[in-house]
Amino acid sequence: MKPVVTGWKESAAVYFVANEVHIWTQPLPHKGEDFLSRLDIDTCVLSQDEIERVQRKQKQSMHDAQKLVMSRTFLREVLAMYTGQSASDIYIEYGASGKPYVQSGPQFNLSHTEGCCVLALAAHTELGIDLEYVRPLLRMSAVIRRFLTEDEKCYVLNHREEEQVTIRRVWQVLTQKEAWIKVCGQSLSGQWRKLNTMGEGLDGHHVVEREGQHYNFQSLNVGPNYSATLCTTGKTRPLVRWMNVADDKQS
Repeated sequence: MKPVVTGWKESAAVYFVANEVHIWTQPLPHKGEDFLSRLDIDTCVLSQDEIERVQRKQKQSMHDAQKLVMSRTFLREVLAMYTGQSASDIYIEYGASGKPYVQSGPQFNLSHTEGCCVLALAAHTELGIDLEYVRPLLRMSAVIRRFLTEDEKCYVLNHREEEQVTIRRVWQVLTQKEAWIKVCGQSLSGQWRKLNTMGEGLDGHHVVEREGQHYNFQSLNVGPNYSATLCTTGKTRPLVRWMNVADDKQS
């Protein structure tokens, strides 16, 4: 199958085939772990505004600053493989709704949480991805009541006698909502209670419709302790290609 490379440099090392989304993952430190001993050395590929963000983070939390350096460096190094540019030369811009993009580069979206970050890229498809570390919520009942639609509440509470199932379903719904918002560039931010992510489909894949636009949801297997959702526009389910993880990772 011919790769999709329209508008990109011939020096790019990674290409897409039609209807393909690439997923990359990167380990990040958990709280109490130090992956970087000298943070300033590892900022060499970052832009000035990213460095300033890191410096502000350092004043609050060295752990959060480390995660920011590692996730942004990871993003730049992966984008470099698709654009043919050096990681430090990539200019990341932001649209009116706050969504990041690179001129003449792929669509992309990054999410990170404790211990891991995940990056999704596609040739032309609008996409969003969200990753969360699955853990008990202190006020889970309040979260369900405040942020979930009636359909979502029914889905989450269907197995309420099994607490771990309920916890995982809550995080699944929350990642679906956040990935959907990220597809739309934050234009849906603040509308959590109106975003019903329950739609037609099985096995972690379904499609919903809103205001004439269709959104495709896929659950991703990033690991047993994580909940991850990929959201793309359109009815067609994209082919997920895992780029730097074991072959047994599946959507």
